Amino acid sequence: MDEKQLLEKIREVARRLRERYPKAYRPGRTPVEQMVFTILSQNTTDKNAERCLENLKELTKGNLLKVPELPRDKVLGAIRPCGMFNQKLEALNSVLGDWERLEKELKKLSEKEAIKLLTSYPFVGSKTARVVLTFAFGKNTFPIDTHCFRVLKRLGIFPEGWSREKISEFMESHFDAEFNRRFHYDLIRLGREFCRARNPRCKECPLRDLCSYPAKNSPDRGS
Repeated sequence: MDEKQLLEKIREVARRLRERYPKAYRPGRTPVEQMVFTILSQNTTDKNAERCLENLKELTKGNLLKVPELPRDKVLGAIRPCGMFNQKLEALNSVLGDWERLEKELKKLSEKEAIKLLTSYPFVGSKTARVVLTFAFGKNTFPIDTHCFRVLKRLGIFPEGWSREKISEFMESHFDAEFNRRFHYDLIRLGREFCRARNPRCKECPLRDLCSYPAKNSPDRGS
């Protein structure tokens, strides 16, 4: 598949996903809430992350910047349902302790510079940085979580062996922020509804005819 064909397939996949999910995802969080939520959501469900975010908002009376000032045991208790709580507490304390300066910097920096800055904080990786930058700051980034990567790999859009970072950079160089933001989350929706890690619903998937996943023709897929 050459680059022209690759771009055409991406556009067709995105078009089908918009038909399936006509309402764009808009989290409606403040930048600091999005930052905290994204850290909390690492390796857990959005439901757990939302629960822990609400715990922290209750604990801080709505001022999340107070998290680093609170007793460690109280914060750990609030975020324990998310798992990896010691790691996440370190990330939260580091980012929130520097948030006022950090937020100003992120607003004015280019995407590459902003990713570099965010990933300089402990336990903040490329995917977390990109999620924050697109949903909190409207920047042109293409985050790739587990659902996205699984769907893209099964669809066979990108060459075998391309890393998540290479795919993100390709998308960011060929599509605008609105396209990438929506495509990212629509892939997640498809991954949750049809292209599940276990027992994918291949026969019902709206992208079935575009997919190169060998197992899609198995009789036990999508029954």
